[in-house]
Amino acid sequence: MFKLPAWSERGMVVAEHPLAALAGRDVLKRGGNFADAVVAVSAVLSVVTPHLCGLGGDFFGLFWLSKEKRSISLNGSGCAPKGLNASDLRRRFRGTLPPYSPLTVTVPGIVDALWQLHSRFGRLPWKELWIPAMEIAREGFPVSLKLASAIAANAKRLAKDEGAQKFFFRNGKPLGVGQNLRQIPLSQTIEQIAEGGRNAFYESDLTKSMVKCLQKKGNPVTVEDFAAQTSLWGEPISWRDGNLTILEIPPNSLGIATLQSLALLRTFPVERLEMTELASLVGLVARVVAKERDYYLADPNFVPFPPETLLNPDRIAMLKRQLTTNSPPVRPPSLPVDTTYFAVVDAEGNAASSIQSVFHNFGSGIMDPETGVLFHNRGSNFVLKSGHPNELVGGKRPRHTLSAVMVLEGKNVKGLLGTSGGDYRPNLQSWMIIHWLYLGKSLQEAIETPRVLWQGENRLLVERGAGDVEVLEQIGWQVQPLGYPPNIGTGVAHGVERAGESWCGCADIRGEGVALPI
Repeated sequence: MFKLPAWSERGMVVAEHPLAALAGRDVLKRGGNFADAVVAVSAVLSVVTPHLCGLGGDFFGLFWLSKEKRSISLNGSGCAPKGLNASDLRRRFRGTLPPYSPLTVTVPGIVDALWQLHSRFGRLPWKELWIPAMEIAREGFPVSLKLASAIAANAKRLAKDEGAQKFFFRNGKPLGVGQNLRQIPLSQTIEQIAEGGRNAFYESDLTKSMVKCLQKKGNPVTVEDFAAQTSLWGEPISWRDGNLTILEIPPNSLGIATLQSLALLRTFPVERLEMTELASLVGLVARVVAKERDYYLADPNFVPFPPETLLNPDRIAMLKRQLTTNSPPVRPPSLPVDTTYFAVVDAEGNAASSIQSVFHNFGSGIMDPETGVLFHNRGSNFVLKSGHPNELVGGKRPRHTLSAVMVLEGKNVKGLLGTSGGDYRPNLQSWMIIHWLYLGKSLQEAIETPRVLWQGENRLLVERGAGDVEVLEQIGWQVQPLGYPPNIGTGVAHGVERAGESWCGCADIRGEGVALPI
C-alpha cells in the first residue's frame, strides 16, 4: 500500500483536502455528529477545491442512522430555470447545450441540502460549522498541486470571466503551487450563510447578486427559481448479494448504473477470472450500462419506470445478452469532469457517504465577483431531444453523474465508498467493489488497485498492472496504457471500512486526500 489507512474505534473523516478533513475531525472531537461534520467538511471543500466543488454546485448523500439501523438518501441537485426549455433551443444547438454555455447553469443545490441535513440531524450550532471555511476563504490557503494544474489547464477559459480572473490569477498569470489563494467575497458570503442559514443564499441580496451575474451572461434564472430550490429526501436503492447489500442514491443520480454493473458482473465467476479477463469484462459491462443510462436516467419525476425494475433478473439477463454485441451509440464525456467525495463516521456509528461537484473543472467558469460563488454547468447533461426523459424543461433536474456507495453486511455498515469520475463512476465503483468484496482485498488495497476505464466504443484506459495490454488488444480493445499512479484522471476514491471493532479510513494515492481518525 502507498497510503497507510487510518484506524479508530471512535470515528473517521476522509476527504480530498487535509483542511477539510481537519475541520470535520474537529467538529467530531467537540461532540458534533455526522451531520455537523458533513456541513463543516463540505464548506471547507467548497473553498479549497474550487476546481471540484463549491457553493455554486450540487450535493448528494447517503446516511446511516445507527440507532435505527436504517439508511436515508438526500438529493441536493438543482433545477433548470423555469424560463429555459429545449423547445426554444433546438434550432440553436445540436443534441445538447455547449458544455460551458451560461445556459448550463442550474440552480445550485448544495446549500439547501446542507441546511436540510443539519436541520434534521445536526447537534452543534449551524453558525459554528461554517467558521473554518470562512476563515480559510478570508486568510487564504496554499494552492495545491492538483488545483494549480487545474487552473493552468483551464487558464484561457477562466481568464475570460471577470470573477474567475480576479481570484485565480496574479499579475496576469495563473496561480501556481504554494501561492496563497484568498477569496474575500466568498468569505463574506459564507459569513452570511452562517448567520442567516439557507435563506441567506436563496432569498436575499446574495441571491439578487448571483441572479444578476447569470442574467448578464444570458441565463434566464430568476430569484424565484432560487427560492423554489428544495432537496429531496428518500430511500436508497439497493442490490443484494447474499449477506451483502449495496446501497446507492436513486435517480436522477447515476447510482442505479453502479448497481446494474455489479448485478451483471456477478453473473460471471469474477473470483476465478484473471486480471485481464476481468478488465475486459468490466469494459463490456460499462459499455452496455452506459446505453441504459442514456435511455432512462433523468429527474425522478420523469424516469419512465421504477428504478427497481432495472435490477430485476429478466432485465439483467437481457443486458447480459448484449455484452457480445457491437458497441452501442453512447456519448461518453469528452471533457475533464471532476468531483469530490468524502466519508464521515461519528462516535455513535452514524455514517455519511457524501459527494459534491461543480461538474467540469471549475464548472461553467462563471464566478459572481460580488459573492465569490463559482457556478456549475450541470445543465449540460440535459438533452434537447423532444420527448426524451432527460429533455431540458424549466424547473426540472438534469440527469446527474453524482452517486455514493454504502455497503451493509447483514444489518450493519461494512463500508462507505465513492469516487470522482463523472459518467465513468459506475465503471470505477464496480471495479473497486469487486476487488474489495469478492477478491479478498481490504478497502485500501481495492482503492489502490490499478484500474481499467472504459472510454467509449472499444477503447480502454488501462493503468499499469490492471491487465495485459497485448492480450486486450488481441481480443478487440483499443488500449491506452497508463502508468501507475497515472498522470491523467482515472478517478480519486475514498472510503471507510469496518474492521473488527474499528473503522479504517482509506484515501486514494491518485489524489491529495487524507483519512483522519477521531
